[in-house]
Amino acid sequence: MVVIIMLPIVAQPTKPASYVFTHFETSPESTGIQSKPYAIILSVLLSSYSLYGYDTAAHLTEETKGADRTGPIAILSSIGIVTLFGWAYYIALTFSIHVCF
Repeated sequence: MVVIIMLPIVAQPTKPASYVFTHFETSPESTGIQSKPYAIILSVLLSSYSLYGYDTAAHLTEETKGADRTGPIAILSSIGIVTLFGWAYYIALTFSIHVCF
């Protein structure tokens, strides 16, 4: 939470929202990636890393009382919370990018 709040504050000046939500860097000179489909696959893979937290909740439900009820709640809650914070972290990172041309 601290990183999500402090990153755009510390990294001044930040990028405008038009850059964050519409710019897709495809220049092989700056990214080193020649293929657009490969770049898209990498970006989807990066966002899927934030979903690993639900596995911990699934393993912990084996040792709790009322696991048939609390297990699914814990799994769905962890997916929702991690997705929300992961999205906020990626947005904060994107607003804080400094591009040197």
